This record gives sequence, C-alpha cells and structure tokens, in this order.
Amino acid sequence: MKRFEKGAHWFEEVYGAGKADGLVEMQTGLAQDLARFGVEFNFGDIYSRPGLTLAQRELLSLASLVTIGGLEPQLRGHTRGAIRVGCTPTEILETVIHVVQYCGFPKALNAIRVVTDQLIELGVEIPPALGEGGE
Repeated sequence: MKRFEKGAHWFEEVYGAGKADGLVEMQTGLAQDLARFGVEFNFGDIYSRPGLTLAQRELLSLASLVTIGGLEPQLRGHTRGAIRVGCTPTEILETVIHVVQYCGFPKALNAIRVVTDQLIELGVEIPPALGEGGE
C-alpha cells in the first residue's frame, strides 16, 4: 500500500470518506504537496501505529492544539474527528479543561469556545457545568 493510501485510510476513519483527497484538492499548487505530506506522515505513519485508539489519538491531538494556541481551524476539525471516532462531548471538553494547567487560561478559554461552538454546530448536547468545586 502506498504511503498516501495508508494515510488516507486512517484520515477517512477520522473524518469520513473522500476527505483525504478533498484536503489535498482544496489547496493550490505546492500547497497540495504539504497537504499530502500531512496525510502521509500524520495519518499514514503516526495514526496507523498500534497502542492507542483513534479516540485516544484525537483527545491527545486536541490537548496538543489547545496548548499551542491559535489553531482554531484544526481545533474544529479535530473536535469533529473526536466525535466521529466515539469521544463524548464530556471527554472532549474535559480534555480542554485539563490542559489549562499547562497552557494557561487565555488559550484554554479560547479553545473551549471554539470546541463548544463546533459541538453545537454538530448538534451535540453540551454537558452542564458542574458548578463550584466541580461537584
């Protein structure tokens, strides 16, 4: 199996049929090469490894994106992917809350807004606040 085909398989497990080619085709010129490299490396080499489920990988991706900050399109995409591979809204939102201790409140607050908006757009029920003390 060619590297892109392997990556496309895992990419489409997360995002849906035809999405890998769509990612490449939406780019122009040399940017198509970069998109193809992303599918090949991120999904063909990394997501295809044993040891973690797709759901675990998506939660780790979300945590990483939150800590980096400023990657709203990727946060939206990985939120969709996380739901698609079986993560619950609570798992997704708690992942964002968990990383506040590493990335700080501004990044976490921005991220939780993006993630919550994406969940609402997907028609997913948002879990209620736990209140003071998380109880």
